[in-house]
Amino acid sequence: MEKEDRNQKIFALVILIALIAVLVYNIINSTKGKDEEVIDTKTISIVKDNSRFYTVSSCVSKYLTYLTSNNTDSLLVLLSDEYKDKYNINSSNIYSYIKTSSNLQEFQPKKMFEQHLSKSVYKYYVYGTIRKDVINSKETSEDYYLIVILDEQNMSFSVEPYDGEIFN
Repeated sequence: MEKEDRNQKIFALVILIALIAVLVYNIINSTKGKDEEVIDTKTISIVKDNSRFYTVSSCVSKYLTYLTSNNTDSLLVLLSDEYKDKYNINSSNIYSYIKTSSNLQEFQPKKMFEQHLSKSVYKYYVYGTIRKDVINSKETSEDYYLIVILDEQNMSFSVEPYDGEIFN
């Protein structure tokens, strides 16, 4: 009887250990799934979050401020590394690749699309108009397109000139 009781205790202990192992395995795999979120980088959708819309718009305004003041060093920092590498952009040829203006410019955002590139990086296709402030002359505005890459983890952004193809 003691032997049978002992065998039952060992059997129950083995079952308990197996259940704990399965439980631990499931917990570990469920947290991995959350960390390794699958991201569809091909999906592009319209930005509906007002806060994000105006955050990206302020990035465009900052870029335009540097552009108007011909702040080459700051522009080189803001241009995306991919864009600079693609065109071999440096301080001596930067203005061959970006459109400049000496007039003060006010950016008015109109429409924006977002593309999720990774867990914390988003690419925004921005469309708006630029109003040029010119003294003693009629105000003019023109369409303006730009790509803004926002890295939420590093709290940074970069820009790329864009032809507006997605908006046509």
